[in-house]
Amino acid sequence: MNITILGAGSTGIAAASYFKLKNMAVKVYVRNAAKAKVWNQEPVSVSGVLNTSFYVPLLTDLKEAIDYGDILMVFTRSNDHEQVVEEIAPFLHEGQILLFVNGCWGAIKAARQLSRKPKIPDITIAETANMPFIAQLSPDFKSLRFKAAKEEIVYSCMGKDTALPALLKQMAERVVKVSSPAATSLSATNPIIHVSQCLFNITRIENGEDFHFFGAPLTKHVADFMEGCDKERLAIGKALGLDLSSLLDVLNGAWGDKKATLYEALTENESYKTVLGPKDISGRYLSEDLPCGMTSLLDLSEMMHVPAPHIEALVTTLYMYLGRKYEPFLTTADLRVLKALK
Repeated sequence: MNITILGAGSTGIAAASYFKLKNMAVKVYVRNAAKAKVWNQEPVSVSGVLNTSFYVPLLTDLKEAIDYGDILMVFTRSNDHEQVVEEIAPFLHEGQILLFVNGCWGAIKAARQLSRKPKIPDITIAETANMPFIAQLSPDFKSLRFKAAKEEIVYSCMGKDTALPALLKQMAERVVKVSSPAATSLSATNPIIHVSQCLFNITRIENGEDFHFFGAPLTKHVADFMEGCDKERLAIGKALGLDLSSLLDVLNGAWGDKKATLYEALTENESYKTVLGPKDISGRYLSEDLPCGMTSLLDLSEMMHVPAPHIEALVTTLYMYLGRKYEPFLTTADLRVLKALK
């Protein structure tokens, strides 16, 4: 099966290096001219979990990239999913798999958008609950630090599910299929962790300080606040008829290192110890995880009348602090799709 990667950021390039090392057929769609120029001239050096170098197998024409892929893996930011679907829709063809990695409602948005199109071929739409890899691409695009590969991938699928399990099993030791995209999107744990830490370290972030995101700034009280948000996430899932795993169980399952408390899972994980906090408020923890991850939970709690005081406090406080207008991420139309798929 040919794989097209849409989203040439850190995790997309990590996936490309991973697939190339396994001799899998993969191409990366690269829109950024600066990246394309660098990668056409020299290989990317990969260090960490993988130690290799490879020439990025890039394509710069979107139609050619979509035509190439039997599986289209979307590694873009969650708030770009609707734009991605709009751009690729004219080029989709029968039997393709559209996989939103770290889905965060990508499959729901795609299903709703594509249902409005007059001529859309029969494709499979899927998403995973979290990113399978942790990686960092250098500012000059020449080197990639491949920090970790998770041991478990949770995914959902609408349509034919034949080639997808084999692909995912190439990426993780354990692959778990859940009932619907509502389950995968609500299983995403990173937004609760990231956005909470941003709120309690907002002055450090604005001052551009160097600090370890899961080091001393993560206190037991912050972990307790995260667990409060998590209990509300579980209640929202229950209202949708979903039996979700707790944040702690998700982390223990992903890393295979069982911890007794959330605080221990976040502060004693070797992969997290080197993670630095963001240095400005434009980073993806606030530009992506806040609207797509946490705002979506607040939207659902309000639409289904599920009390969520921790989530409401987190979201509204940050929007007020940042001077931004709160805008819903999920609509009643999305909720109808969610309820139909539960």
